[in-house]
Amino acid sequence: MSRLDTITIEQISAGLIKVAQQQGRLYPYPQDLQLGYNGVILAFMLAGTPERAPTSVPEFYTDWCEKPLEEWGLEIDPELNGSDSLLFFGEPTEVTIELAEAFGGSVISQEQSRIANTLLQRCQAHSRGAEIYTKFRRFVVEHPVLSNQELVEAKGLFGLGVGLADLLGECYEPAPSCYEFQGNFYACPYCRALTSVAHEEVIANPNCNRCPPGRRLKRKMKLPSDCLKLRRGIERFWFYPGRAEIRLYEKLIELGLQVELYPACDRYDLRVTFPDGEIWALDLKDYSNPYLLVKRLGDEPIPDNPPWNVGYIVVPVERKKERPAYLKELKSRWRWQTVRPIFDDAIFALAKKKAGTQPGQRRQT
Repeated sequence: MSRLDTITIEQISAGLIKVAQQQGRLYPYPQDLQLGYNGVILAFMLAGTPERAPTSVPEFYTDWCEKPLEEWGLEIDPELNGSDSLLFFGEPTEVTIELAEAFGGSVISQEQSRIANTLLQRCQAHSRGAEIYTKFRRFVVEHPVLSNQELVEAKGLFGLGVGLADLLGECYEPAPSCYEFQGNFYACPYCRALTSVAHEEVIANPNCNRCPPGRRLKRKMKLPSDCLKLRRGIERFWFYPGRAEIRLYEKLIELGLQVELYPACDRYDLRVTFPDGEIWALDLKDYSNPYLLVKRLGDEPIPDNPPWNVGYIVVPVERKKERPAYLKELKSRWRWQTVRPIFDDAIFALAKKKAGTQPGQRRQT
């Protein structure tokens, strides 16, 4: 069996992201998708089985990219999960976005980066910048869907004197009609994000950690007809990891610890100060593939300012349910001495143990 190298799969993923940005219009084929497809054809030719290859880019896109990688009939890198598919009912999956990032960035990550950079610049120029930054980010995390009126009201919170009303509007877009079911839009009762629709059923959002992708939702929340949803880049890089960040933040606050959310305009996610003066820096990373997470971390996983004594890269425990060996695989490629990887339930247990052995705790408000 011929091997399909990971770079080719990354390039295919970058092309699929571009198709998604074209509202699913396949033609003209994005160059990355065409070149990635050519790489698949070449792999079958080298294996001596060209007849088993997809016959066209449209067939490859609509059929093959919806199938698990292990069903392509080619050997793939063991660091990739063979049960992953690149598309889910026409939408790029989490791993597709991660692979596209590894290839050199995607329009989805670029979209989020542009908004994040603008937010940071405007907040740095404001006397209450850190407070406003945290308020803005938290609002987005807590509101994955809005009505038009709710967005108008929210813009008022970030408008006069702050100048972020337009930027907040850029985080949202009208819900596409493909998310509509029998004339209505619905939200997941667990993650509160817009549900998907397939086979004339309302199904779980593929990124919701509580529901297996594609499962029919018996419970759902009806949304207004003028529903707005977060743009995909904001949803992927702010909303989903942000839910875990805020969940951990609130649990640590309940322990009576001093906790800063997005300190110094998001140098890292949480800065936890214990009564003995020790400071933990926690940066949450929510990646489906641990090897792709390692690639993304760079030379400095957590900036050293604001200063801290102990640093952790924190992964939502839901990733362990999906991939039991996640932490073991992550540690097998770990190369940083001052920062350690850990699941969010484990970091809470460590913080609780440390806080419970120290006198003088006081609940922060």
